[in-house]
Amino acid sequence: MLILEGWIDGITASGVVIFGIIFGLFFLYKSRKSGAKILTILGIVNILAGLMYLGVFTDFLVVLATENNLDNTYGLVGILSYIWFAPIMILAIYIGVELLIPKKKWYIMVIIIILSVIFEILFFLEPLDTFNFVIPVPPGETLIDYNVKIFTPAGIIMAILLLTVLIILGFGFLIKSFQSTGVLRKKFFFLSIGFIGFCIFGLLEGLAELGVMLIFIRTGYLISFWLIYYGLKT
Repeated sequence: MLILEGWIDGITASGVVIFGIIFGLFFLYKSRKSGAKILTILGIVNILAGLMYLGVFTDFLVVLATENNLDNTYGLVGILSYIWFAPIMILAIYIGVELLIPKKKWYIMVIIIILSVIFEILFFLEPLDTFNFVIPVPPGETLIDYNVKIFTPAGIIMAILLLTVLIILGFGFLIKSFQSTGVLRKKFFFLSIGFIGFCIFGLLEGLAELGVMLIFIRTGYLISFWLIYYGLKT
């Protein structure tokens, strides 16, 4: 039976998956009404970002149903979650370069797509070498925990992609907000804080064991996308 730590992990992961999908569908609805292509991309990013917790969510459901954890012999918990990482990076960075440097966007996007493809190949070939998995003892008492091995090839590529998002979308929009006035300043500032939060909360989730702090980390993760939405909506 799950202890408190397991319930916190499972409920917060469930919240991110469910609300990530709901928010994403809402953004897609708003984009259809406004005709804003960027909002369409954000809607897809939001849904995929929610699915980044699919591994934990699935383990939670299996524990509730069987009182045993999901079979993670082949790293399935990590696969279910991080299969969405590369598409998120590609689409998020596209949003940034489309708004900041549209004439040069494909120079950056080609590099990002190549790195993302390499990550997916490395990740699928050796998921057990990409993550440190902590299997609960006894089974079913908590959920399977996992952290990225940052100094593996896949881990290094993940760090590069997150750093790119932080620089282009976080600091790039922040600089743009300082150079703008009025409504544009506010929009760029929301975009900056949203993407900085996305990077920070995602990094903390992937590298550290957070315990009760998961409540704040995962709530902040969801709030980041609302800030991005307010920056993009017309």
